[in-house]
Amino acid sequence: MSIKRILCAKGDLKTHLLPVLNEDFGLDAKYTEFVYREYLQRPRHIENLIDTIWILIESPYIDKVYRDCYYTYFSSKSAHYKKECIRLSFFNGEIKAEEFTTESNYKSLQDRYLGFMILRPTDPKIIGRSTISPKAVSNNNFLCITAPVQATANSIKFSVNGFPHSSQDTETITCAETTLWAIMEYFGNKYPEYKPVLPSMIINGLKKVSAERQVPSKGLNIQQMAFTLKEFGFGTKVYARDEFGKNEFNRLFSTYIESGIPIIVAMSNRHIAKGDIAHALLCIGHERTDDSEIDSLKESQDINSAVQQQLQTQGVTLFDNDDLERRFVFIDDNLPIYQLNKLNSPANHYPETKWHTCEINYFIAPLYPKIYLEAFEAKGLFKRTLLDFFTIKNEEIFLRFFLTSSRSFKHNLSFNASFDPTIREMILETEMPKFLWIGEVSTKALIKQRKANGIVILDATEANLQSLKALIVAAYKGQYISYDTNTNWFTNNSLPLGDFDIYTNNLNGF
Repeated sequence: MSIKRILCAKGDLKTHLLPVLNEDFGLDAKYTEFVYREYLQRPRHIENLIDTIWILIESPYIDKVYRDCYYTYFSSKSAHYKKECIRLSFFNGEIKAEEFTTESNYKSLQDRYLGFMILRPTDPKIIGRSTISPKAVSNNNFLCITAPVQATANSIKFSVNGFPHSSQDTETITCAETTLWAIMEYFGNKYPEYKPVLPSMIINGLKKVSAERQVPSKGLNIQQMAFTLKEFGFGTKVYARDEFGKNEFNRLFSTYIESGIPIIVAMSNRHIAKGDIAHALLCIGHERTDDSEIDSLKESQDINSAVQQQLQTQGVTLFDNDDLERRFVFIDDNLPIYQLNKLNSPANHYPETKWHTCEINYFIAPLYPKIYLEAFEAKGLFKRTLLDFFTIKNEEIFLRFFLTSSRSFKHNLSFNASFDPTIREMILETEMPKFLWIGEVSTKALIKQRKANGIVILDATEANLQSLKALIVAAYKGQYISYDTNTNWFTNNSLPLGDFDIYTNNLNGF
């Protein structure tokens, strides 16, 4: 069987793709029109891409994810299902067939390559495994994590930085399995400690905690998703809205996103009468911070009454980066990639109004298993360190808090010329664990310049907060405080830190 290859502009895709869908998937012409309109065109999978996109259609294509689903489930059905898929490859600007046969054009093609989308024969939901660069999206004024994913187009190897995405086929994978697959595809392509997984691996992993068959899938609950991630090597942490309340829950959500950690989100409208929606999706970033959002930020009220009382006693007005009213980047298998919405209205991008009543009830943070200090306790320690170790009275301060690896933090610090050189060398020479919680202290005026004037570094592997061993370094207001392992207490030196550029490596921006 020969491979069909068609090059076309974005606006001509329908004309060229419909005959391929008819022939390769064996669909009736009118049904093909319906599938294209309702599951490719209406959700705006292609329309949301930049207008300069050119597309390479290739068929047949053997896709590893769909082939796994095929042999696990579809091949055993009486109805005949095709085994091959169709692949769409995206490039910025017009491309010609001869460019793929000239080695001198390869770098230009790679620079213009923006990812791929697999169309699988699981009509009507045909959108399969995809990875598309944020640069390919018309509205890309956002920051998000990406992974380098390898692919080919016209037999040539390419790489794209994007976040994995797929629609559910509703039989072998629902929203929950799709979310688990996407998160493992991300980690498996980015970090050597993890591997991508196939849908059958997710199904097999759930046999230990399920009394019923896994296919056809009826979806997974939050505990099953957390268990599956734990089986794949994560130290999962589940957060419930009812446990923390809306404000603190949203702050914790924001903290993990600021840390560059993709989180699994469970939303539902079952809190209202006749609500019948329960859905799982991912959050991977947020829109770029605008100065107007910082200006309109209101004073933060701490959930800890003792901390709040101390703030009031000392006359400290606290502004929290996690309270900013910005939109977050969601990966939703019902919709095109990179959807933007606020936390209190996570499903407003759905055309059906019943989705607009959905609320986020839970989220799962897939943490490295040796991270024992979770966000809520770590952030509380950050605030107590500031209030107990430094003299802060009748001031306004802006706090930013996130998790990062010591390797990335020290690498960035080494080249941060704005950081005081003496304190920089002292921090670089300090022995640190693999992961750190970083608290940056700033003001509204400074943060608009992407600068801070204080820093607190915490050990993310230390869960014993009574001993204060989690505090590694704190520098603010002319003081440099560090933990001395010889005396098991803190040393205090008079060293001015000054203003410095904030850390933006997690999301490559603020």
